[in-house]
Amino acid sequence: MSADTRLKLGVALLIVGLIMPAGTLFVVATNWPESVKTIVGTILVLGFEVMLIPAVALMGKDNYERIRDKAIALLKTLKPAGNVGSTRYKIGLYMLVCPTLYAWIASYAPSWLPQDYVLRVWVNFGLDLITLASLFVLGGDFWDKVRGRCFFMTRALSCHPEQVRGDPFRKVHHRIVEIENSGILAHHVP
Repeated sequence: MSADTRLKLGVALLIVGLIMPAGTLFVVATNWPESVKTIVGTILVLGFEVMLIPAVALMGKDNYERIRDKAIALLKTLKPAGNVGSTRYKIGLYMLVCPTLYAWIASYAPSWLPQDYVLRVWVNFGLDLITLASLFVLGGDFWDKVRGRCFFMTRALSCHPEQVRGDPFRKVHHRIVEIENSGILAHHVP
């Protein structure tokens, strides 16, 4: 079998593995016994992990790593912007906080949710999309702040323009380069 054919078959197995979890929706709708539904549903949910092993074995490690690197590069293009303006930041915070508060309050006051099940699912889906969009509207600096809250040894470095004489951005950039060159991670400064 040629390398090109093996690559195509391996990619096909990966695609099948990605689609397999959607099959659980069809399994639930069947009249099969609960034990059979459980077993088949579990196999389908774990489909990507099950199909990953033969796909890598079939296409080879080099082709798999090439596909994985391209997928990671594609995901990196979706990275949120670094610096955002105050208006965009405030909008992003509202987009993050309002759906979260609504979901939290609605869990104690279910009368706020629509009575119709389908409409309730669409409302929740819409709120989830707004929350997901807020991750990109807030930008990467917001997530650096959140990440900083998760580590014990993190120090907040603030630089106010009135504290710095001359060009504040040049001095801040110089300090960041100095930290990076010293071998100390900026997020874990002791």
